[in-house]
Amino acid sequence: MALNNLARQTTQTPQPFQATPDEQPLHKAATRTVKLPKYLATSKFEKCLLLVGSLMVVTMMVWLVSLKIGVSSAQQRLQDVNTQITTLQTKNTNKRQEINELSNRSRLEKIAKKDGLSLSNNQIRNVNK
Repeated sequence: MALNNLARQTTQTPQPFQATPDEQPLHKAATRTVKLPKYLATSKFEKCLLLVGSLMVVTMMVWLVSLKIGVSSAQQRLQDVNTQITTLQTKNTNKRQEINELSNRSRLEKIAKKDGLSLSNNQIRNVNK
């Protein structure tokens, strides 16, 4: 037989350990089954706590909605007041311009000549409020 580097295949299967009657285990494995409940029961305290928490959440939601409505109405009133202020400022500007046009010196001289009057500068007084 020629020597080659091939390993030989053995067909040995491992034998399970068999204890001899003298070597029996000291303790037997105890199998115990424990049934777990599908759900845990809730106590009265947990139910009460859940109820109080739910009421607080609902109350806060209603409070938040009413607060937002109040803010919206306040913004609307503010916008209305700002519109009124702008309108009054425009009217005031128009009235000032009209006053300046009516108290113009050339206009006063024209009215005086029309009625046969004359203007003398030392007798004219300007009064401003």
